[in-house]
Amino acid sequence: MNKPINFLTGILAGLAPLAIAGLFGVLVYNELPNGAGIFISVLLALLAIWLGFEIFQKVQRVGIGDFMSVVVASPDLDNLEPTTDAKTRQLTPGQLASLVRKDGHVCRGGTLKVFGDWHGRPYRNFLEIRQIDYDKRQKQMLISFSKNTRLIIDEPGRILESPSVLKILSAKGARVEFWHQKEHAPVEHSYFKNYRVSGNRLETDTNIDWAEQKMDAAPGQDALVIFS
Repeated sequence: MNKPINFLTGILAGLAPLAIAGLFGVLVYNELPNGAGIFISVLLALLAIWLGFEIFQKVQRVGIGDFMSVVVASPDLDNLEPTTDAKTRQLTPGQLASLVRKDGHVCRGGTLKVFGDWHGRPYRNFLEIRQIDYDKRQKQMLISFSKNTRLIIDEPGRILESPSVLKILSAKGARVEFWHQKEHAPVEHSYFKNYRVSGNRLETDTNIDWAEQKMDAAPGQDALVIFS
């Protein structure tokens, strides 16, 4: 059911830039009814087609809901302090690791989203949190999940935890390590996805080779979100 919905909404969202470009093209040509006006209008149309295609592909990968949440979300909301009666609590990396060791954590696992990039299908690839360790000296957190998956986070920042969501709002970098068995392959192999903050940019790389893998990570996104 999701694929037809994503296809339809992707087309509609992808057409939006073309409609806007068409409107501006008409305005430009009214002011410049000559070769320059035609050139600018055609250029706007070509840029709109490219942007529309990128939007369509993005919606196919993550779904219209997640696409729109990135568009309209405000990171400033993450800076609000949890109220005393809220189910969300603010933790340090050491406190979270201690809670997991004592079985006192309330978010037990879910689907991972690292710097805006889904690990697996959105909301479908559930991973249970098995263990969390934090090295205070190296400022590095290691989260071990089910399905032979682990996540290494360098210099994790503020953490928010509730029964349905666990967020690490910032980090210097992250690495997802997991095992996967390709179609028709006899055994599983180890794979990784790296994310590294470099100034205002986010550098990524992966050794995934069973499919054309586009990583949707972006600077400014939460370092980690686990949706249960």
